[in-house]
Amino acid sequence: MTTPTHPVREHLQRHAGPYLLAGGLLLACLYLGYRTYQLDREAERRTQALREEVRANQLANDRHQLSLAMKTFVWAVRNALLQNKPGEINEYFNTLVQARGVREVLLVDPSGKVTLSTNKKNEGVPFRYPAYLLGQDDVFFAEKLPYELSAPVTGPNQRLGTLVLLYAPTPVLPDSSATR
Repeated sequence: MTTPTHPVREHLQRHAGPYLLAGGLLLACLYLGYRTYQLDREAERRTQALREEVRANQLANDRHQLSLAMKTFVWAVRNALLQNKPGEINEYFNTLVQARGVREVLLVDPSGKVTLSTNKKNEGVPFRYPAYLLGQDDVFFAEKLPYELSAPVTGPNQRLGTLVLLYAPTPVLPDSSATR
């Protein structure tokens, strides 16, 4: 008597090689897909870490350069104030505001009134920016955008005013959220 054959089993026995090859290829594709996903995540993590490092370095560099420039600029403004030359200070301001990134430059008297500004609407009115900019004893740098810098302008025995600079830096890296 002959035993009944199972057509499926018989087919699988006859074609085991191609099925094993197809199964192996499927497993290899799944592994490669998962590995690609892992590598993409790692690359994104490294890219983000590099972006943060670049931003931190840019901020440190901007802080140093702008603080140094502010100290030098205060000396020039102080000299012009002591010589009672507001027109000269106005020329300094107009020249400085033409530089890329400089948004506004203001000179605020000790009472809090803006005496000179590159935005003429602000002249003669009370200082409308954060008050913490006026009370600093040295060059102050706030890292919010635009950067806010202030420095006291002092005479031989009194405070002549405060110099305020608003500066919008040029980003070293493009905004990564805009590309998504």
